[in-house]
Amino acid sequence: MSARHDLLFLLWMIQLSCVFNFTAADCECGYSSTIGSSTMDYVFTDLLESDFLHIANISLDTDWRPQSYNVTAEASRGAYGTAFSVPNVVSNPIANMASFSGPGSLGGDPGLQFLVDGGIPKSGYVGCAEMDSARTDMLWGTYRAAMKLTPVPGTVSAFFWYFNDSMEIDMEFLSEQWVFENNTFPVNLVLQSTASVAAGYNAAGTGNYVVTNLPFNPTDGYHEYRIDFIPGNVIFYGDGTVLAHMNTSAVPTMAGHLILTQWSNGNPLWSYGPPATAAIMTVSYVKAYFNSSLLERQTAWEMRCKDGNALNAICPIPDQTTAPSVLNTTDNTTALPYFFSNDDNKTANQTVYHSLGLAVVKRGETWFAQPLVFTIFLLILLLLL
Repeated sequence: MSARHDLLFLLWMIQLSCVFNFTAADCECGYSSTIGSSTMDYVFTDLLESDFLHIANISLDTDWRPQSYNVTAEASRGAYGTAFSVPNVVSNPIANMASFSGPGSLGGDPGLQFLVDGGIPKSGYVGCAEMDSARTDMLWGTYRAAMKLTPVPGTVSAFFWYFNDSMEIDMEFLSEQWVFENNTFPVNLVLQSTASVAAGYNAAGTGNYVVTNLPFNPTDGYHEYRIDFIPGNVIFYGDGTVLAHMNTSAVPTMAGHLILTQWSNGNPLWSYGPPATAAIMTVSYVKAYFNSSLLERQTAWEMRCKDGNALNAICPIPDQTTAPSVLNTTDNTTALPYFFSNDDNKTANQTVYHSLGLAVVKRGETWFAQPLVFTIFLLILLLLL
């Protein structure tokens, strides 16, 4: 056999090893976490990890969709309407991909900024910001976002899971409340349900609404806000501390998506405002580990998970028990966030955003594992040999 044929044979063997995945990948059966006080591990098959400290342009990230729409004052039940616009979602990454130290490229706190315009709007609409996950197949899971909230009174900042107005899991932060609460920091934890919709979207009398104080100042830096969502149960956390546990029939049963937002409409019973000056909420990451409602994702998991008891087949999800830092600290092992997608071989068959590129790639595969790309490569090689 000629040297040319030897080379072609070797390349085809590499291609086959990639396509048929002869070597097992870590985490091929999923990602596990304890939920609330349970000693039992829950296993989630899919993940979405977004390191906003190092994503240069959120409009190029197909995992997320900045929103553009208006809501009238009447529809929003406020003194003003809300105008959600793409320019109010601003990427402010750290230039050095290997660094977790600020500031961002625009100055100030690095990450993804959600801006609410300051002052009385001449148009009658307050400029606001919202971003939704592209995936809408998120069912049971553990959903986590690291955010630094605004100290400017008059906005609502929120991290929530959403299917529709009667199936919604909210963590909402009213910056106006902090002014009047004697230096405490309430968070509003809400399950929207058919009962709250019937009450005019007011969950206060449904038993699925809890106001509790955060164990930290949410404006002094990034803190992780977490929602664990399993059948019949929702648990809310702040930096790993349980804030509330809701065990109720109001827990959603359909798959949904994630939303990050900051807004104001001048409603004196909720958002207050608009803020006197521009208010910025900054997000450093979102990490979601969940079970997909899509048949193709379930089938993909069944194909790759051959032995759930194999070594490293299921990877434990590290809990963030301290405030996630964007600065160098003396305890980086707990302060700096961990991403499976930054490690080789831990996201096989998972679609994750590549922070260095402009498109979605599948970690656990090399570029030549794509049959069309590899065929073109071979044809070029044949011409050169």
